[in-house]
Amino acid sequence: MIKQVFTSDVAIPFIGGLFLCGILAAIMSTADSQLLVTASSVSEDIYKGVINPKADSKKVLLISRITVIVVAALAFVIAWNPDSSIMGLVSDAWAGLGSAFGPIILLSLYWKRTNMQGAIAGMISGGLTVIIWDYIPLINGQTLYKYTGLYSLVLGFAISLVLIIVVSLLTKAPSEEMLQEFDDVANKRVAEN
Repeated sequence: MIKQVFTSDVAIPFIGGLFLCGILAAIMSTADSQLLVTASSVSEDIYKGVINPKADSKKVLLISRITVIVVAALAFVIAWNPDSSIMGLVSDAWAGLGSAFGPIILLSLYWKRTNMQGAIAGMISGGLTVIIWDYIPLINGQTLYKYTGLYSLVLGFAISLVLIIVVSLLTKAPSEEMLQEFDDVANKRVAEN
């Protein structure tokens, strides 16, 4: 398939091969960067930052390696689906990232009561909403997206936003030091404008 698309219509097959090598290099470069970011985020930010703050470097490295394997396997399964398209995958990626991180970014910039527990609840709920909405057949063998036509980002963003606010209000407020830092940054931002 790749050979037919890229080299059969090119006058000089060597140039077609170079073109194909460039595309494959860009794909591999992006994939390994995304795997590294995901593994670092899970092992350092979630595992060492929240679950086990006293974890040694060997344990963090093990978690990082396991994350790479799990994420790569998940990506392989998603890519293996013959019905998936690049546009669909990009749309799902935007929905997942937007639902998981969009409300956290907005609230952490504009609402000083946001805390770590609320951020984690929002991140998990937003991501899970997108996965459930787009991939799990719940109604007559259809996913909720196919049944309703509603883009999962809309619902995931709303659920994440609500949970961040509710969980932040139900748990301990940020420390006075954090609130002061928030005010300092906000005042500096206003003063610069």
